Amino acid sequence: MAETSGPEPGPTGQGRRLRTAGPAPSAGGWWQRHGPAAAVTLWAVSIPAIALVGVLLRYLTDAQLLTAAEPFVGHWVARTGPGIVAALLILAAVVRYGPGLAARLPWRTLLLGSWAATTAWAVALAALVSWDDVVAPVRGEHEYLPVVPMVAADPAGFLAGFADDLPGYPIHVRGHPPGLVLLLALLDRAGLGGPGWAAALFIVAGASAVPAVLITLRTLSRIRSTSQFDSRRAEDAARTVVPVLVLAPAALWVATSADAFFAGVLAWGVALLALASDPERHGVPRWTCAVAAGLLLGACPLLSYGLLHMGLIALAPLVLSRRVGATMAAGVVAVGVVVAAGLAGFWVWDGIAATHAVWEPVGQTRPYLYFLFLDAAVLGAIAGPAAVGGLARLRRTDLVTRVVVGLALAAALSGALLGFERGEVERIWLPVAYWVVPAAVGLRVSRGDPAGAPTDDVLTDDTPAGPAALPASWLWAQGGVAVLLNTILESPW
Repeated sequence: MAETSGPEPGPTGQGRRLRTAGPAPSAGGWWQRHGPAAAVTLWAVSIPAIALVGVLLRYLTDAQLLTAAEPFVGHWVARTGPGIVAALLILAAVVRYGPGLAARLPWRTLLLGSWAATTAWAVALAALVSWDDVVAPVRGEHEYLPVVPMVAADPAGFLAGFADDLPGYPIHVRGHPPGLVLLLALLDRAGLGGPGWAAALFIVAGASAVPAVLITLRTLSRIRSTSQFDSRRAEDAARTVVPVLVLAPAALWVATSADAFFAGVLAWGVALLALASDPERHGVPRWTCAVAAGLLLGACPLLSYGLLHMGLIALAPLVLSRRVGATMAAGVVAVGVVVAAGLAGFWVWDGIAATHAVWEPVGQTRPYLYFLFLDAAVLGAIAGPAAVGGLARLRRTDLVTRVVVGLALAAALSGALLGFERGEVERIWLPVAYWVVPAAVGLRVSRGDPAGAPTDDVLTDDTPAGPAALPASWLWAQGGVAVLLNTILESPW
């Protein structure tokens, strides 16, 4: 690791260079310039390779795979419609204006704008052929809505007998805790029932994961800052990744799958925990954030068992802030939520045991090693090529990005390595996908080298305001993969 000197402003406004730790630039290094392209190429080649191996496994063995569109669930069907125009217009607008707006907009406006843009992008992709396609996945016979009328009539009875009655429920209800069904039943009682309201809930909550990730990155980076220059770099790094977060192919499954809702709940739990860990917050605001974080994180295992190991991401505020109080407070509240559900009739471990008993016969027929590679390839697809390329330069990014992305990768891969998730991770891993995307910050070009050498993030008093931008080619690739998959893959979600 080499160090460069950095600015220390004096009374005259002059200063030396800011001292930042990081690897010395190696403009001539092959991996330095070509590593991201090599990583994306390897990932792209893995897609048809996995599909070919799937064909051989299906022909030579009795292994149960997916739906002949490996590594994804769905069917390879070329299709298009009026929605393609809206999707391409949004893609072009984000590439053309996104970086500039991300650099200039006030922070709160940027958060709302990123939320709105992600929502519009997801809906435009989902409505490729017709508006009905946005809602159709929620109406499926294997989804949650078929049991909502029964649950709305007797929620307490449903919760108390959930584990025992599990085999008789639709597929997705059998594979998850009862939390989401109870929420949908509550909405139904309030007059907000039906597939339209459910789809709106999933999409809006899923898209809100983008501003939640941005809040987390900025807050944790500010906590780690030691000067005004560090604080400026912290916000610049978060602003840089806004366009790639918005255009992430994960949006294909945000509209419309229930896992998008799970992604939003986890993301805001982590964001609120980061805010609670900020030493600049005191008293009621700080502890309010901690309690809210605990409520959301405690709800996670009541929504999806996968969020138990994906909750590793929630360790980021503790690791980076080293402030134990906020995490302990949130942890106590989270445990209280789980215990309260148990006292009401549903203990998480009973649900896990019942779900395992139902799904074990299916899981055992899916080849472990094949699905390990398949899941990794799909994670690259939903995070997008910019994230895949950024992983090749992850060591050059700031500490916060490395920790957040590292925890997200650990959360996803732990589920695959332990055999919990074998396929269908394009939706199951939505709660971690948006946390991997910030790796793209490693693709930033220096202001003096538009050819593509990564920035060394050295700031001086004369450095122009705003973050160094990602090359437009990576933004086109990020959104282009989403559009391509949307036109050749017909997914049930």
